[in-house]
Amino acid sequence: MKVFILSILISWLFVNILKPVIIWIKEKKISWDKLIANGGMPSGHTSLVVSSATALFLETGFSPLFILGVILALVVMYDAFMVRNVIEEQSRIINILTKDNKEFKRLEEDVGHSLTEVLVSLVFGIIIPIIVYTII
Repeated sequence: MKVFILSILISWLFVNILKPVIIWIKEKKISWDKLIANGGMPSGHTSLVVSSATALFLETGFSPLFILGVILALVVMYDAFMVRNVIEEQSRIINILTKDNKEFKRLEEDVGHSLTEVLVSLVFGIIIPIIVYTII
């Protein structure tokens, strides 16, 4: 059980620590708020659910629990890539329409992920638990 939890935790921490590192490499500035922010490279939510499904497979094999993990991962990845990108567009439009009205709080516009961000996180979510299970 501890390897199961550890593999998921390491995967999630790795991708979330990687976010500010990638920003530092691209923009030459430290952005610690990206540790807990939505959007950006890579997707912490995707890594979390894919590493959970991978760890479930490593623990239980091709089982109903593993299938449930895969279904949950697919729902989260769809949300990260499709649904939150629609929310980004709506937020941009609402912010434009309400920019002169001080009563409206500005909406966050960077909440979704690109397909590349989701796929990179998918790879980390598979590889990291396999490495952890191999080492421990």
